[in-house]
Amino acid sequence: MDLSDVAAAGFGAGAQDYERGRPSYPDDLVVWMAERLRIGAGSRVVDLAAGTGKLTRLLVPTGADLVAVEPVAAMREQLAAVVPGVPALDGTAESIPLAPASVDAVTVAQAFHWFDADAALAEIARVLRPGGALGLVWNERDVREPWVAELSKLIR
Repeated sequence: MDLSDVAAAGFGAGAQDYERGRPSYPDDLVVWMAERLRIGAGSRVVDLAAGTGKLTRLLVPTGADLVAVEPVAAMREQLAAVVPGVPALDGTAESIPLAPASVDAVTVAQAFHWFDADAALAEIARVLRPGGALGLVWNERDVREPWVAELSKLIR
């Protein structure tokens, strides 16, 4: 069993918990990302390793044509339930099920560390149109907050 199998088993078993427990992203981030990546009406965007659609749903108001790509079936099912109308395709960062030069932007939230970086970046380059862009996002715990610092200690 390789790392991707382990990840799929864990995320598949906990998709509903992931949806309930994983934090969202600040509105300012979405505005910033949409401006930098030129995400808006008329653009086609892939949210790669979309999980349950935490970032995907925040991109819907931009008016972009969104496609979510997620390898774990249970996560795609959650995404379909919370972000109806956005196609959720089975695929990985290393094998994106889209045509070459077919998207204007690719977003990845909380997932790039799971990828084979070289293969994923080559695949992302393949599906991006000339001038397209990649946006990577991670949440970080603000341990300056006492309760967050305590939580971080418990997790460690």
